[in-house]
Amino acid sequence: MDKRSSIAIAAAAALSAATGLAYGPDVPDWSYAEYEFERNYAAAQAAGVLPQGGSRMRASGGATARLGRYTGDFLACEASASVAGGRAGLGARGLWHWWGYEKFDPFFTFGAEGWFGGGALGPCAGWGVFWHFDDNWSLRFDTSAMLGVAGERSMTYSVAAGVQYSF
Repeated sequence: MDKRSSIAIAAAAALSAATGLAYGPDVPDWSYAEYEFERNYAAAQAAGVLPQGGSRMRASGGATARLGRYTGDFLACEASASVAGGRAGLGARGLWHWWGYEKFDPFFTFGAEGWFGGGALGPCAGWGVFWHFDDNWSLRFDTSAMLGVAGERSMTYSVAAGVQYSF
């Protein structure tokens, strides 16, 4: 593990600890009383990856699977697994639904992502939108940019579209 990776991991751990210390045992309840937002979801998407900046990855299509949990009205945490261009990737993200839960539901994402097999590891950010059919089924569209700070030093852009089921 190189110095930049160690610094990134230490910064993430410090931020996580600081958040826990700030709230202590009394974490605020951001959910509406009439609707329970704390629920899980799973998503399956077709994806396209476009690496830039001298990356050895090739532009290609693939697939992404996501598992997550809504933690309040506007926040969700998720883990993702992707396959594209003969490589596998893993990611962890937070989703901020800045508009709230409506039929048309835009969101921002932030987190970290990494690609195996000589790929890159680094922070990622993006945006997307849901089109909710009902309380369980939604269409989901995502875009993301990942800055490789460990492994390959490059940018990797991705787009994905698919369905999400909340339970």
